[in-house]
Amino acid sequence: MIREEGYKFQFDPLACNSCEAQCCSGDSGNIFFSKEEQREISKFLSISEKEFLEIYTRKEGYRYSIKELKIGGKYLCVFLENGKCSIYPVRPQQCRTFPFWKEFQKDENLELLKKECIGVIVTS
Repeated sequence: MIREEGYKFQFDPLACNSCEAQCCSGDSGNIFFSKEEQREISKFLSISEKEFLEIYTRKEGYRYSIKELKIGGKYLCVFLENGKCSIYPVRPQQCRTFPFWKEFQKDENLELLKKECIGVIVTS
């Protein structure tokens, strides 16, 4: 179990084995990444950074976000393949830190989080 100070839940990472990547699909959203993450992902994919930006991202304001594919009414991360992240070793920090996002420190967001992530266990 993983616990983080300031959160009213703990997270069981073993639940990821059976959830089929619910955190990587659903409603549309943004998956932002840093310049360093851009370099790492490009290297991992064996493509240039320019190709990475053109093929796998979309411009969102002044930043880039990983693209999503709309399939069957759900939005899926472009790197989600067969229920797994195809860039897992170099996935963005935003993905690495889920479900410990600041928005989930608020009590009113815990129910939403529990619906999205079967690994979340509310502690109090």
